[in-house]
Amino acid sequence: MQLGLQAVLCSPKFLFRVELDDRPDSKDAHPLEEYQLASRLSYFLWSTMPDAELLALAEKKQLHANLEKQVRRMLKDPRADALVENFGMQWLQLRNLKTFAPDPKTFPDWDEPLRQSMLKETELFLQCVIQEDRSILDLIDADFTFLNERLGRHYNIIDTVGNASGSAKKLPGGVLLKGQEFKRVKLQGDERGGLLTQASVLTINSNPTRTSPVKRGRWVLEQILGTPPPPPPPDVPELDGAKMTKGSLRQRMEQHRENPSCAFCHARMDPIGFAFENYNGIGKFRTTDGEFPIDPSGMLPSGQAFKGPGDLKLILKGKKEMFGRSLSEKLLIYGAGRGLEWYDRAAIDGIVAELGRHDYRFSALVVAVVKSDPFRMRRGKDHKD
Repeated sequence: MQLGLQAVLCSPKFLFRVELDDRPDSKDAHPLEEYQLASRLSYFLWSTMPDAELLALAEKKQLHANLEKQVRRMLKDPRADALVENFGMQWLQLRNLKTFAPDPKTFPDWDEPLRQSMLKETELFLQCVIQEDRSILDLIDADFTFLNERLGRHYNIIDTVGNASGSAKKLPGGVLLKGQEFKRVKLQGDERGGLLTQASVLTINSNPTRTSPVKRGRWVLEQILGTPPPPPPPDVPELDGAKMTKGSLRQRMEQHRENPSCAFCHARMDPIGFAFENYNGIGKFRTTDGEFPIDPSGMLPSGQAFKGPGDLKLILKGKKEMFGRSLSEKLLIYGAGRGLEWYDRAAIDGIVAELGRHDYRFSALVVAVVKSDPFRMRRGKDHKD
């Protein structure tokens, strides 16, 4: 019995979700078998096995014909929260926040409740976009978020209508943020709103002792626009704070960019990163960096100028097709369980086009991914890259 159990536990069929081909000798591309499609769909959206309704449709060989209806049903189910944890946290790289350790002398306000509150805000925000079937552009900028008392204090927000502590004029009707309970908060102004100015994202793209415009700019290029910069040349040194102690961080970075090997990539990353310099290394808003006033303005290589994070988010929302393509690629990779190849480009084009026809709604993105050939089809035996 012990040897038999050992063999079962070591078997790849136990350790992995295997998708066996029901037509292994077919030379042509063909649809996944219905039960395998049910499994792929269920693990994509719920991270668990198919329910009775999916299995019943698979048994009747009707799942392919009812994909859109099933996707919309599954997104409304509480089990779709798994998409936030297993896709959203991977995409945003927020799993790194669980081990991130800011310098306690530089950031004495940092503690474990703040870390947990940061993660919870982003989770609740993503859940809201999915459950309310909002536009994916709300991920870039939105007029609401979710806060508890601890994170509200970090953001200097005291109630559900976004009033700031110490503000002379306050909007009426707000409920005070108290304790650990998270409440939906209507935001005022453009200081917060969307993923880019949430403390979780700002913190993981910082260094333990200071902000990092390079990391923040690169994160936007990679995760939002899908245009990652190339890796730095191996012989280029990092910014040496010991040698460049005079001036603001922006001025020191400009000295670093004088190296021709650095200038090309930094011209793309740095302006985006400096737009978020008003947020310190743990995402708290500020107007100065030590004795130096912060200048969050900049210009993209395209010539588009901005005065701060609010303007930059408007520019990024204007690049909705780029963002839609980037998110489509990442979601398809997650759903299909493989990287993308050149021959997947037509499928991505179709997903982005379908997304645009439905006002960039999140459900439209998921439906288009599930209906795409890379998700529901299998390559033929003689397929060549």
